[in-house]
Amino acid sequence: MVSRVSPWLLALGFLGLAIGAMVMPLGQEKVPPYAFLFDRNEAKNDQQRFLNAVVADSGVSREELQPLLTRMRPLGSVLPVALFVSRESGHPLEEVVDFRKSQRFWLDVFKKVGLKPKALFEGVDGKAPEPYKAAWTEYRMKRDPELSDAQVRELVLLQLAHRVSGQQTADIAKETAKGRSIEEILARPKPTRASATPAPAKRADSHAKGKHGGAHAR
Repeated sequence: MVSRVSPWLLALGFLGLAIGAMVMPLGQEKVPPYAFLFDRNEAKNDQQRFLNAVVADSGVSREELQPLLTRMRPLGSVLPVALFVSRESGHPLEEVVDFRKSQRFWLDVFKKVGLKPKALFEGVDGKAPEPYKAAWTEYRMKRDPELSDAQVRELVLLQLAHRVSGQQTADIAKETAKGRSIEEILARPKPTRASATPAPAKRADSHAKGKHGGAHAR
C-alpha cells in the first residue's frame, strides 16, 4: 500500500521553498546584466575588458545603450560595429541596431546610413597583412566592394584599436599578424617604455670655475 504524504507536510515544504527563495538574494548583491560594459572592475576576461574600452570610447550613455543590448547578439560581434557605424555616420545607435536587424549584411547597413566603405580603410594599404589585405584588394579593385561581415568586423576593430590605443594602424596590423588579437590589444595594452633617465645637470659652481680658469689662461 502506497503511503500518502500529509497535506500539511506538503504545505510546510512549499512554504520552506518560498521563504528560501525570498531570503537567498539578501545574502549577496545581484550584479546587473552587462555591468562590465560600464564598470571595468566587473570585467572578468579580455573580451569583457575589450568591450568596456569600446563602450567608454563611444561616448554612448548607459541609459541609451542598456535597452538595446538584448537586440545586439552575439554582443561581442555586433556591439563594436554598431557603435562604429553610429559614430561615423551620425545616426542614432538605436536606428543602426534596427537597420542591422532588418538588413542582411553590414555593408547594407552602411548604405542605409550613407556611410562609405572608405571609413574602414583609414591607414590601411596594400602592405597590410591578412585578414586586412584581401579586404583592401577588394575595396581597391571594385567600385562597389563585396565585404563579408567578418571582414567588416575585423576592419572596424582595427579602426577602434587605433582610436582607443593611439597606436598607428599599420603597427596594430603587424601585431595581429603575429597572433595578438585586437581584443587583447585593447584589453591589455602594452606598457609604455620608461623614458631614459636624463643626464644630471652640471653643477653651477663647477661651471663658474671653468669660466674663471679660462679667464686666467688668457
